[in-house]
Amino acid sequence: MSIEPVEARHNTITVTVFVPGETESRTFEFEKHSRVGEAARVAATAFGFSGGDPTFAKGKDVLDRQKQLVAEGVRDGDALELIDTGGGV
Repeated sequence: MSIEPVEARHNTITVTVFVPGETESRTFEFEKHSRVGEAARVAATAFGFSGGDPTFAKGKDVLDRQKQLVAEGVRDGDALELIDTGGGV
């Protein structure tokens, strides 16, 4: 069993990411201050996608790739949809 420093846990968020048309979702842990586009690229790679301009949607809101996750209102436990701003992953 590993014990993480309290500070480390407060600087990260855990989210569930899903892709339209895929039945399986995946859980990711990101730094709160990561840029949406960088986090979306990590998730896209994990799902086997390359290229494009991946981002996340939270509900009906498409998140700004240039902003930090926390600034876009992403919170621990959120479910995010992985999309491509060029038209779909």
